[in-house]
Amino acid sequence: MQKPREWLREKSIAKQVLKDANVVLEVVDARIPLETRNSVIKQLARERNKELIVVLNKIDLVPDNFLKKAKDYIEKEYKTVLFSAIKKKGIEQLMNILKNIAQEKKLIKVGVLGYPNVGKSSLINALKKRKIATTSPKPGMTRGKQLIKLDERIISQAIIDSYFEKLKNALDCDIAIVGGGPTGLTAAYYLSKQGFKVVLLEKKISVGGGMWAG
Repeated sequence: MQKPREWLREKSIAKQVLKDANVVLEVVDARIPLETRNSVIKQLARERNKELIVVLNKIDLVPDNFLKKAKDYIEKEYKTVLFSAIKKKGIEQLMNILKNIAQEKKLIKVGVLGYPNVGKSSLINALKKRKIATTSPKPGMTRGKQLIKLDERIISQAIIDSYFEKLKNALDCDIAIVGGGPTGLTAAYYLSKQGFKVVLLEKKISVGGGMWAG
């Protein structure tokens, strides 16, 4: 049976975005979340092993108990973010998720997909912190594919945050050993086996002071 033209168009757009994007944000209307989920996006994201995050938009128009049920249901399969451009809610949580992904990837390209009038443009503008997509109450204003490259500041911040998190974790230790020679390495090994949290500090990465740098 021949597929409807609109279904084929949706699939074509989704394929283009999924080809280029590391992460895909599927924007849905929080008032009718299940009805505005798109099976084409879900199917293609799964087939291409892409990270899919569902953004429940317009949460300011929905009661909290309804939102909780919808979020809990969708979150069984995908990461879900509650978002409102008007109330400026959800952007920090979404950015934190993207920063965590940025720690594993050198560059993040975020694809934004969803049915007309679910608020894709508002989300794009919130992510980039400036108006780059047209917003309108008329459906279909954000046409075609929407692909965002997060700026270097966000990637750099993710790397710095990750470094300081590891540094703070290292400072919270039971035993600190200075020197990565044979004695220091042996002591660190046996102490850690006994359940102590050990941090090994070494300045010189060479024979007699740790190991050769690779």
